[in-house]
Amino acid sequence: MDLSEPRAFVQRALRPLAGWPTRGAVLRDVLFGAAITALCLVEFLFRWTSGSLPTAEAAATAAAAVALTVLAVVLGRLYPLLSLVVALLGSFWVYGFGVLVICVSYLVGRRMPDVWSAVVLFVSGTVLWLAVASLTGPGDVVVWTTTVSTMVFSVVLPWLVGVYRRQHVALATAGWEHARQLQREHRLTVDQARLRERSRIAQDMHDSLGHELSLIALRAGALEVTPDLEEEHRRSAAELRATAVTATQHLREIIGVLRTDAEPVPMSPADEGVAALVGRVRDSGMRVALVREGDTSGLLPMVDRAVHRVVQESLTNAAKYAPGSDVTVWLTANGERLEVRVTNSMPRGRLPETEGGGRRGLIGLRERVRLTGGSFAAGPDGDGGWEVCAAMPLDGTVEAETSTEDGAEIDQLQSAAHRRARGWSLALVLTPVTAAVMIVLALGWTGVRSLEETALTPEEFASLEVGDSQAEVEEALPAASMYVDARMLEEDAVPKGASCSYYRSDAAFFASEEVVYQVCFAEGRLLTKGEAPLR
Repeated sequence: MDLSEPRAFVQRALRPLAGWPTRGAVLRDVLFGAAITALCLVEFLFRWTSGSLPTAEAAATAAAAVALTVLAVVLGRLYPLLSLVVALLGSFWVYGFGVLVICVSYLVGRRMPDVWSAVVLFVSGTVLWLAVASLTGPGDVVVWTTTVSTMVFSVVLPWLVGVYRRQHVALATAGWEHARQLQREHRLTVDQARLRERSRIAQDMHDSLGHELSLIALRAGALEVTPDLEEEHRRSAAELRATAVTATQHLREIIGVLRTDAEPVPMSPADEGVAALVGRVRDSGMRVALVREGDTSGLLPMVDRAVHRVVQESLTNAAKYAPGSDVTVWLTANGERLEVRVTNSMPRGRLPETEGGGRRGLIGLRERVRLTGGSFAAGPDGDGGWEVCAAMPLDGTVEAETSTEDGAEIDQLQSAAHRRARGWSLALVLTPVTAAVMIVLALGWTGVRSLEETALTPEEFASLEVGDSQAEVEEALPAASMYVDARMLEEDAVPKGASCSYYRSDAAFFASEEVVYQVCFAEGRLLTKGEAPLR
């Protein structure tokens, strides 16, 4: 905390909070203010009905309490510390403001990122309060204890809960944002793998179509030099050869540039089939078998290259991550769809010490198969091996590409987590609040009953005569007497040899002019009566 510049510190402490409240926040503030206002009005109504406050004073006090409540709620959004000061000032003469102090203290910790401003306010407020208490009642330990306990339990503790809640929300928000960032990075990786695979598709088409166009140009050239061909047909063959050569050049210029410098030069023919690929891999030492079911000839170029790519990538992964395993390649065609399945058994050799790949190869295979209108799956086979399966339509029907919004899945997960946490948070708040309300109601009901049972009206007290028998006097007394600690009485307040009982003059909870009566008996007679000599 830097307090070297008090002016700058005060300006920072009194700076309004940024941001405009939403409609939901305003609604919550209105409900909060209405609850505090209702609590204060009930308090003043209770005082007024008990006769402890005149009608005019009760109305004026209630209006002032409502105004202070509105002021505290409004200031809570922009100036939480000033709102807390207003609530603390109102709590000296309105009991309902004690709840407002607790709630505003929590909101100060929840809303204010500047912790030291609140700490300075708490310390200075406590010191000022204790200074006033020491001047008005020096040596009164009860006042000091009440001041410190009120500041700790009604102000500091709710503020700490608010600070914890704010930090917890900030941490959770940072975690969800990190998850979104990871998802965006994964999306970029997937997009890069898809683009690279599409580049390979374009390269395959370039190699295949370039080869076919070259054959067309070669045959047209041979046809052009045929001696028995008419001049008109020879010109047509020359034009066909020139068109094929131009198409080959354009194809090389447009698609051939997609092969990046990082891409290895292809070591296999552009029209290599699966059987030639499996044979070439088998010659390198891998135990691989090819199983054909159905007619797999005459495939469309996209489907044929996708089949070759799936088998090639699967064999490469098996050689890299499952050395010594037995690999089987199945090609199954039923007239409508072609299924390619490559499985490898549990590795027999020592696994290489290589880092796990980024699964970009599988992402590329999934993209290539998807572009043919097929489906792709890869994963463990349950026996310690690995299986890759791709199913593609023989007619090459391509499905439309669908796009997903980045972060949508994370937003749904965050909303679900908030709903679950909201329910538990509500239960966590309502459980102690409900218990506290029930305890307060029970204590209030017990207190009211106790007040009624220990109340002795001035008329009843005046009817008691000193010297009457104890039995006659007890018939006129209330059913129970109130407890008074002997330390609260003046010295020699109880006559020697007498037993005294104490009664209150008013059964009202907020009685302003309540008197405590003392009635003492000795030898079966009423010895003395009068107001209890309290210290």
